Amino acid sequence: MILFRYYFTLSCFLLISLTTLADSGVKGSIKNSKGEALSFASILVKGASKGTMANEDGQYELSLPSGNYTLVFQYLSHKTLEKNIEVKDDYLTINVSLEEQSISLNEIKFSAQKEDPAYTIMRKAISMSRFHILEISSYSARTYVKGTGKIKDVTGIVKLLAGKKIEKETGLKIGQTYILESINDIAFAQPNVIKEKIISNRSNFPPQLQSNSGNLITFARTNFYAPKIGPMISPLSPSALAYYRFSYEGMFEDRGVQVNKIRITPKSSGEDVFSGTINIIEDSWAIHSLDLRYKDENGDYTLKQLFSPFKDVWMPVYFDAGFSVSVLGIEAEGRYVTNVRNYAVNVNPKYHQQPVVIDEKIDKAEAKELKKQGVDKSLALKQQQLTRKQLKKVLKDFEKEDKKERKAQNEDITIVRDYSLEVDSLSKKRSNDFWNTERQVPLTDFEVKGYQQADSLNKVNEDKNKKDSIRNLPKFKLSHILTGKYYNYGKRDILFGYQRTLSYNSPLTNNIPPFGSFANAVEGYYLDANIRYTQRNKLLSRMEIGADARYSLGRQRLNGTVEWNYIKNYTQYRFKSGRFVYQFNEQQPITPFGNLLYTLLWEQNFMKVYEKTFVNAEFRHQLSAKLTALTDIEWSERSPLENLSNFKSWIDVKDRVFESNTPAIAEANNANFQQHNSVIWNVGLTIRPFAKTSKFNGREYISNYRNPIFRIKNRMGLSESNKFHRLEAEYEQVFDLKKIGDLHLFLSGGGFIDKPTYITDYKHFNGNQIFFRRDELFNSFRNLSYYQFSTTGNYFQAHAQQDFRTLLLSKINVLGLYGIKESVFANYLHVANQKLNYVEVGYGISGIGKFLGLEVVSNFMNGKYDATVLRVKFNR
Repeated sequence: MILFRYYFTLSCFLLISLTTLADSGVKGSIKNSKGEALSFASILVKGASKGTMANEDGQYELSLPSGNYTLVFQYLSHKTLEKNIEVKDDYLTINVSLEEQSISLNEIKFSAQKEDPAYTIMRKAISMSRFHILEISSYSARTYVKGTGKIKDVTGIVKLLAGKKIEKETGLKIGQTYILESINDIAFAQPNVIKEKIISNRSNFPPQLQSNSGNLITFARTNFYAPKIGPMISPLSPSALAYYRFSYEGMFEDRGVQVNKIRITPKSSGEDVFSGTINIIEDSWAIHSLDLRYKDENGDYTLKQLFSPFKDVWMPVYFDAGFSVSVLGIEAEGRYVTNVRNYAVNVNPKYHQQPVVIDEKIDKAEAKELKKQGVDKSLALKQQQLTRKQLKKVLKDFEKEDKKERKAQNEDITIVRDYSLEVDSLSKKRSNDFWNTERQVPLTDFEVKGYQQADSLNKVNEDKNKKDSIRNLPKFKLSHILTGKYYNYGKRDILFGYQRTLSYNSPLTNNIPPFGSFANAVEGYYLDANIRYTQRNKLLSRMEIGADARYSLGRQRLNGTVEWNYIKNYTQYRFKSGRFVYQFNEQQPITPFGNLLYTLLWEQNFMKVYEKTFVNAEFRHQLSAKLTALTDIEWSERSPLENLSNFKSWIDVKDRVFESNTPAIAEANNANFQQHNSVIWNVGLTIRPFAKTSKFNGREYISNYRNPIFRIKNRMGLSESNKFHRLEAEYEQVFDLKKIGDLHLFLSGGGFIDKPTYITDYKHFNGNQIFFRRDELFNSFRNLSYYQFSTTGNYFQAHAQQDFRTLLLSKINVLGLYGIKESVFANYLHVANQKLNYVEVGYGISGIGKFLGLEVVSNFMNGKYDATVLRVKFNR
C-alpha cells in the first residue's frame, strides 16, 4: 500500500522505446458495450502462461508464432470473453467488446437468517484465506510494471518559495506526465522468499533525474489473503468483521465458477480501511477480483486486482493502483499498473484443498454434529465437511508440522521475509526489439511523444552526462557557502546510490525557523554549520565523518565537534569529541525553536544549558533480532554558563527578566553548578523477546511490530569527585485494540545506588512549560516543570495514550475523511525523595491543517487539582 501512497508521489515512472513490431501475432482494441476503451484490460493465451494487457487507450498487441490459439479477454466487472484465432505470417486484428457482468440475486440459496448473506460468505473466505496463502509452494513469472504520474499544480507557500526551483533542480515540468516502466522476473517460495530481477527499465525522466535516481519500479506483491496490506486492514483479515460491514450484491458466472459480489463498507472512517467491492468464488472461497478505494488527509487512492486460474489456483494477473493527492501545496496524481504472465506455479496439495466449510453461526445443527465427529486427518480435507473452528485447528497443526520440518532442515524460522532485488547489467541497454517483444503494450501517442522529447534532451545532455559519470562532484560555487549543498560522486550503484556523498548545511539553512534557531539567552545570536562525508559499501558497511560548528556572537566563542561513525553488518563504532553547548536533560525536551519564540517574544528562557568539552567512544552490537547491546564511555569537562547581560528580548515584558540558566531543582536546594571533570560509563541492553527478522539482499532487519520492547540501562560515574550509580528499566508497546484504535504504553522506573554530586547527572524528566509540545517524545509530560522534580532517588513514570478510530469529532464523516484523529492520554510520575505523585489526563485532536494538533490537559499534584492548559503539537 505504501507503494502507491508514497512511492509514486516522490518518484516517477518507467520506460519504453519506439520501433518495429514482431513478425506475427494479434492486435486490436478492447472496449465496453458503449464503445469506451477499457484501459489495461488483460489478455491471456488459454492453456499457456503467455499474455499481455491493453494500454490506456484500450489498444493491445501480442506477438505469437503461427498457429491456433484461444485468447481470454478480462476486465474488472465485465464478462470474460474467449476467442479462437488462427495466426499466420502477419498480425491479425481482433477488436473485441466486453459486456458488463450481469449480476443475479436468485442464483444462490441461503437458509433463512436475519443477517446479510454476505457475512457467511466472508466468514468462510476468511477461514480459508491462510490456506490460499500456503497452497502455492512456489511460483515464477515475468511482470510488466508501469507507473505514470505528474505534478498537477504547486500552490501556496511552496509555490512562493520553491515553485521555480522544483523545475530547475529536478527538470520536472508541472503538468507533464512522466512514465516509468520495467520488465521484471519474480520468483516466490514459501514461507516468504522473494527474488526479483529487473531485466530492463526505461523512463522519460528529465536528464537530472535520469542520472541521479534509481529509476526502478518493482512488482507489487499485494496479497489480500494476508491480515494487512501495509497499514491497511484486509477485508479477509481475521479481524475484518470488527472494521467492515458487508452486503451481498449478487452472483455471476465466470469460466465455470460462481462468483459472489460483496460490497465492503467501513464501520468507521480511517486511514487503514477500504471501501468498494470484492468478488469471492463460491465453494473455494478464493478471490476472483476486487475494486477498492480509500481516503486519507492527503488524497484519494484506488486499487483494482484481477485473478485468473493456473493449475486450478486463481493467481493475480492484473493490478492497478492510482492516487490523487495534495501534500503541502503540491498536487499530484499517478497510476501504477502491473501485468503478470509466464506463470510457473507449483501447488502444495496439503493446502490446495476445497473442504465444505460450515459456518457455525448459520448452520448450527450441522456444526454441532461435526463437532462430535471430529476431523479425520487421514482423509483429504476436500472429502470432509469442516467448521471454521475445525479448519483453524487443522491449519494450526499443519503449520506446526511445517515448522518442525524447517527446523529439521536447519532453516531460520525467525525470518518473516527474505527479499532480494537484482538489476540486470543490461537493464538500460535493451534494444527496441526486446521491448516490443516483452512489453507488448502499445505506447499511446502521448507516451511516444514523451519518449521522443526525453531522447532529445538526453542527447543534448549526453556530453554533460558522460562527464558527470566520470566526475560526479558538482562544481563548487560561492553561493553554496550560504545555501548549502549536497554533493554526490564516485560510481553510482543503481540499487544503493552513490558510494560517496558530501553534504554541507550552511548557517542560512540551519538557523531558519521552524527547522532551526538562531538565539538563546546564554549564547545570544549564533550561527550553525555542519559538514558530513559518507562512504557506503552497499548494505555491508557505512563510514561517516562529520563536523559541527557554532559561533556565538554574544560570547564571541567558536564551539564545535568532530565525529567518526562506522557501521559494519550489525556492529557500530562511534567516536565523538569537541566542545559544545548542551541541555542538562540530554533528551532535549524543549526544542531550540520553541525556546527561541519564548526568549525573543516573552522574555523567558526555559532551556537550560552548559558547555562540555569531551571525548566519547561508543560501541553498539546487535546480538540477534531479540538482543542489542550498547556501551559508551565519556570523559568531559563540564562548565556552567550564565545569561548574557546585554542580550534583550524583542518584546520587553513588564516585571519579567530572564531566569538563571542554572536549573531550579528542589533536591539541589538551588546550589550553584560548578565546573568539574567527569568520567561516565553507560551500559545498556535492549530486549525484544518476540522479534523476528526480515531480509533485504541478504541483510537482516528487525521486525518487531506491536511486540514489547524492554530496555535495561546502567549509568555509572567513575571520577573521584563524581562517583554515582543509576539503574533504570523501561517497557514500551503498542496494542492494536481493533475497532477501538491503538493503545501506546511506556513505563520506566529506576533509582540511584550511589548519588551523583552534580545536577548534570540527576535523573531529569521530559517536562513542558511552553505552548508548543515536542510530539516525537512519547515519554513526555504536557505541563510539568522541566527540572523542578529532577531527582537523585527512586522514581517511576507511566505514559498511556489511546488513539481512537472514532470518538467525538471523528464520527463526523467530513472531519474523519479530512484526517481528524482523537486521543485520550494519562501520564504519571512518582518521585520518592519529594513524595511527589503527579498525574496528567487529557484529550487531543490531530490532523488540523494536516500537520497540527491541539491538546487540553489537566494535571494534579498529590491528588489535588493544579491546572488546565492548552497545548499545540506538530504531528509526527
